[in-house]
Amino acid sequence: MWENDKKVPLDNPEIPAYQKFPSDADPKNPKNYEKYIGKIYSPDVISEKARSFVMQNKDKPFFLYWATTVPHVALQVPQDSLNEYLGKFDDKPYLGGNGYLPHYSPRAAYAAMITRMDNEIGKMVNLIKSLGLEESTIFVFTSDNGPVLKVGGTDPEFFNSTGGLRGYKGSLYEGGIRVPLVVRWKNHIQSGKISDYVCGFEDWLPTILDLCGGNAIIPKDCDGVSFAPILFGKNAPPKPFLYREFPGYGGQQAVRMGDWKLIKTSMLRRNQKTTIELFNLKTDPYEKTNVISEYPEIVKKLEEILVREHIPSEVFPFPPIDNKK
Repeated sequence: MWENDKKVPLDNPEIPAYQKFPSDADPKNPKNYEKYIGKIYSPDVISEKARSFVMQNKDKPFFLYWATTVPHVALQVPQDSLNEYLGKFDDKPYLGGNGYLPHYSPRAAYAAMITRMDNEIGKMVNLIKSLGLEESTIFVFTSDNGPVLKVGGTDPEFFNSTGGLRGYKGSLYEGGIRVPLVVRWKNHIQSGKISDYVCGFEDWLPTILDLCGGNAIIPKDCDGVSFAPILFGKNAPPKPFLYREFPGYGGQQAVRMGDWKLIKTSMLRRNQKTTIELFNLKTDPYEKTNVISEYPEIVKKLEEILVREHIPSEVFPFPPIDNKK
């Protein structure tokens, strides 16, 4: 692992990341999977480092960005967590045919990884409580993308991981970019409240500075806007638009403005015709009905944003629009 610019070796054997289960071994015997398991579970190391950081900075203001690596393929989790879910699902062994490492109980492993993450977060919350910092600490829990498609033994359909939304990780449809967001600040933010305010990661810099009384140092060229009032149950102006682009799945662009969302695909190939779709997420949250022919003025307005907000990249060029710059 890396800690800033320092390499931190783990007491683990070197295990190639992509393997298939041997054809001459019994896939139902857990002992045949031991060669895929290390001694040290890296997410635990990260969690311990996060708590150590809090202890080192408990007497002064601090900001902790804790990026756990679970849940994520390969499906790997210590036995004490796995035991909680063994036998609870109709679980067939994953033999490595669709990437990453084999596992004899993949559904149980996936559930156990999430539960282990929950437990580590609980340890952090309890640490903050024990230090008497609960009322001065803002907790934010969210994800960088939606659930992965069926790869490496994962089964998003079984767990209903997208809640019916279209697309998975890497896609700019809602299933790929709409993620959970939980915020907790004892005696400041009312618990149990739900908001449908549309925001993105770029909005957290101004929001956190706003919450901490740092409005004066919010960068003037910041793409985000503070939604601090929303956290306190108040009203705030809607975000003008939310723009995203991604080179995966053949190149994609998407923009949301109010309830409208425009998405373009097939952006990486010069001579391939792009696909463009328009959805009203208020009436069609699952993006099933393309209404692009019905609202030409909306399409024109959103396409202007797509062109304006895109910055050409030599690494991931979008020929259909880069040539217009």
